[in-house]
Amino acid sequence: MTHLTLQAVTKRFHTAYAVDHVDLAVPDGKLVCFLGPSGCGKTTLLRIIAGLETPSSGTVAFAGRDLTHVPANQRDFGMVFQSLALFPHMTVAQNIAYPLRLRRVARDTQAARVAELLDLIQLPHMADRPVSRLSGGQRQRVAIARAIASSPKLLLLDEPLSALDAKLREAMQVEIRLLQQRLGITTIMVTHDQREAMTMADEIVVMEKGRIAQVGKPLDIYRNPVSEFVADFIGLGNILPVTLDGPDRIGLPGGQQIIVDAALRTSGAAGDVRLLIRPEDVSMRAAVADPGPNVLAGKVAFIRDVGSSLEATIDCAGFTLTAATTPRETPDLQVGMPIFAELPPHACKLIAARTAH
Repeated sequence: MTHLTLQAVTKRFHTAYAVDHVDLAVPDGKLVCFLGPSGCGKTTLLRIIAGLETPSSGTVAFAGRDLTHVPANQRDFGMVFQSLALFPHMTVAQNIAYPLRLRRVARDTQAARVAELLDLIQLPHMADRPVSRLSGGQRQRVAIARAIASSPKLLLLDEPLSALDAKLREAMQVEIRLLQQRLGITTIMVTHDQREAMTMADEIVVMEKGRIAQVGKPLDIYRNPVSEFVADFIGLGNILPVTLDGPDRIGLPGGQQIIVDAALRTSGAAGDVRLLIRPEDVSMRAAVADPGPNVLAGKVAFIRDVGSSLEATIDCAGFTLTAATTPRETPDLQVGMPIFAELPPHACKLIAARTAH
């Protein structure tokens, strides 16, 4: 069931388009991530949904009701800002109770709801502590508790984890996701971090220059990006300009030919195309008896060792490849050693080249 729908939503600032004719349906009870680089329009789109910005044209509807011109305080949505916007002079309990006070909820009902939420965010012992004395992760939890205190129909998160250190950020990704699933609340989260989106989202909306570039499940977008922009933004990838030399053959920048699945060949754009192959799909071998058409000779130029995994940069004739492996798979890998890189035909995706618009 779809509760939130956007139709031809556009936002102009003078002559510049921050959001450009966006159509979107957000399914009920799911966590959807707006993902894209800075300036792509994702936060502006979130603010339009929240009622903090009015679209220049188009409509925003929720559960069949047109909200396009309904004020933010009448939409019954909860929002967590990037800055969290907690009140430093209030305690944890007072911050959480604030939206209930605005709605003139009875004091005993407020107290019961605050106690319930403190248990939910695992901070029952901190009700009377000033928020200024909380850690970053604790403040994050309080901000979410305040946003859901009045049981909103939709939860909006604007890059809420950007100020946290890497380890805490990853822990909070899991906490927010589990909380959202437990509550079953429809949630939209803005992020520029593709790993965060892949970890948390049921569905990702990739945005580029105010428009939606692709919508889909995280793994679908990772494995089947529709364009060079999406492929480059979602995860690591080898993206190479190629020529279409036959029904199942493409030419690489160094002049070599490789075979791709015919179905992938025909699904590629007819004009300017790129080859995408993910690093984990590139196989490395120190020696091969019969190279075959999809095995390329090269030399290891750089190794990025992060302990549990390795990323090797391989210099081939006319281009470089990145291959992902593990110390167990390639225990003797060294910079400067000759190597053979295999590009399996089924892993070679043809995608539309990036276009300017």
